Amino acid sequence: MGPSHLFDQNLDSMTRHSKNCTAHTVYTYYERKNDAHRSGFGTQEIRLGKDSVKALDCCSLCLQPAKDPVVTNDGFLYDRAVVLEYIVSQKAEIQRKLKLYEKQKARLDAETKMILKAEKEEEARRFLSMNTLDTHSKASAQAAEAEALASLSNKRNGLNETTSCFWASSSKSNEKLNKELLDKPDTVVRCPMSGKPLRYKDLVGVKFTTFEDDSKVMGFGQDKLVDREVNYCCAVSKDPLTNATVCVVLKTSGAVVTKEVVDTVIKKEMIDPINGKKMKSSDFIELQRGSLGFADERTLLTAKRVRPSMQT
Repeated sequence: MGPSHLFDQNLDSMTRHSKNCTAHTVYTYYERKNDAHRSGFGTQEIRLGKDSVKALDCCSLCLQPAKDPVVTNDGFLYDRAVVLEYIVSQKAEIQRKLKLYEKQKARLDAETKMILKAEKEEEARRFLSMNTLDTHSKASAQAAEAEALASLSNKRNGLNETTSCFWASSSKSNEKLNKELLDKPDTVVRCPMSGKPLRYKDLVGVKFTTFEDDSKVMGFGQDKLVDREVNYCCAVSKDPLTNATVCVVLKTSGAVVTKEVVDTVIKKEMIDPINGKKMKSSDFIELQRGSLGFADERTLLTAKRVRPSMQT
């Protein structure tokens, strides 16, 4: 019994499905999806894990726990040193873009002046050719007649008068170029999360209340009823603060409390319970939270990267 006989026995023992698993006459969706994933074509999609979710006390820029947390009026938390460095770098970038804008504007203005000067010289040359000797006037008249006929034919064919050759520049095409290239850069530093103007003086310092700082936490630390990752509690009710808790920052004191405490206690008297100052409705900043997981309805933990598709 040779090796070929054993091979024939193995073929006979194979099921019908295993024989025909790659014998399709069409390029199936499963095969196309696998090939696109391995080759890098098509939109790549990946599910984000817990390491991609920002914690409650993490900076929105560096995604690390904020040592000196500050919050914007829209509720985005930053580290003071990180956001200050961001503002300085953005101002330097704005100055760099403004210098490039001025150089580009000066260059295009010079090109526009040169084009206008050339057009005026051409008009002067045509005027002189039309008012010189008879030998030149006949040729000039023929040239003007040919130009008029060409312009008339263009109008009949529906061509735009502003249409020019793609290799030749004109004043009208240069104006279009100015509109496309001369976009003045934005001179306002904007928040990287909300896109709204960001000013350092508008940032509000945040003071989280930790379990270690408060001895009246109803025994949470001793009995280990709270997860070890939960380090902060409400400054008034002492409830644990997580991404599942709607948190509010009080501008007058910087304390972090729950939304329930604000609605049931603070808004009745509009007095800060930490320092006793009067409060307004604009003194409540709802803190932007991270996601709770893949099933959280507030965020979609799926990252997509659009790439060229594979032609089949």
